[in-house]
Amino acid sequence: MVFALFLAGLLAVMLLAPETDAARWLHHSMVERPIDLCGRFERKHILFLIVGLFAIQAYAAVLPAELAMALAWDMTAYVDAMIATWALSTFARFNSMKAWAAVRMAAMLAPFRRLRPRTRRSRPVRPDARKPAANDDDPLRFGVAA
Repeated sequence: MVFALFLAGLLAVMLLAPETDAARWLHHSMVERPIDLCGRFERKHILFLIVGLFAIQAYAAVLPAELAMALAWDMTAYVDAMIATWALSTFARFNSMKAWAAVRMAAMLAPFRRLRPRTRRSRPVRPDARKPAANDDDPLRFGVAA
């Protein structure tokens, strides 16, 4: 309980007086540095931690700690390869499942489609002989009656 109150006090300093040196130091040491440390973790580190904990418990009873760590490292590489293979096979199955679903959907919608293809609409035939446009510039062909 006392530790929780201590942490609440540190949090209150960080929130209520953010411009003080103490709040900046607390923010750097309690927020920025842990985020930087977490940013350096990779998948292999987390796998080694999980597999290593189980392997060391199992092997430490009969083997030296160094050999248990080496076996845990080997098991980590094996588990990492299994996860990568599983992810690739899942991706391949997902793509084949999409194709299968498209075929099944087309089969289900086939009765609702037209049974015969659409015929083209016939366009009205325009006569080739068109009347010439009115031309007012032509000379007069008949005489002017006086």
